[in-house]
Amino acid sequence: MAKIAVSMATLESHNHIIGDIERGVKVYKAGGIEITDGKDAEWLDLKPNGYMAKVPHKGGTKIVNIVFSHDGQDIAGLSCDCTQWERTPPVCRHVVAAVLAIQGGVIETCIKPGKPATAHTVVNDSNTAKAAGSGDLEVFATPMMIALMEQAACNCLADGLEQGQASVGTQINVSHTAASPMGADITAVAVIDKVFGRRIEFKVTASEGDKEIGSGTHTRMIIDREKFLSRLKKA
Repeated sequence: MAKIAVSMATLESHNHIIGDIERGVKVYKAGGIEITDGKDAEWLDLKPNGYMAKVPHKGGTKIVNIVFSHDGQDIAGLSCDCTQWERTPPVCRHVVAAVLAIQGGVIETCIKPGKPATAHTVVNDSNTAKAAGSGDLEVFATPMMIALMEQAACNCLADGLEQGQASVGTQINVSHTAASPMGADITAVAVIDKVFGRRIEFKVTASEGDKEIGSGTHTRMIIDREKFLSRLKKA
């Protein structure tokens, strides 16, 4: 099984019951949680990276089943006695407590929702639509706006990556709503919206002064640089 290392930011990013992140930490600190993993309980029909936990609750226990992602940094599936009627069960206090007990404590990270970063450029001969081949006008090119948004997102992650890690863009969905002429100052802002283990989702905007010229969403994955490049060489 992979090492389980789910950050508080990831727990908060999943659909969760209001206040149950904090309450779950208290339940974990109170102790008494019993954990069984898939290797020791095949009769539970747990998947790889699957665990069952008995979490104390008002004189009894709540049964929690959790399946983690293959890298152990996110929750792939869950169930709890208290939310079993939900079609998509939210993260409740018992799930939070179980995750913390399984991994042995709280994992903090500076990669968390709400964190912003910026990137800046000036419209010049090298980043117009004419230069980029995305049109024939000397205005700020849409591909260059997207690249600036990605740069802002990279800046947002820079101080949270471990040695040997990098991030790669996997999805972007933006609108370019206003043209910018030569010499215009352009600023892109990326704000972390959600954290799902290695997958980070951003809200991105681009502005010319006080005027917004583009906005949308962007997703990046944190990868191991050497493993990523070695797989490309084998392909």
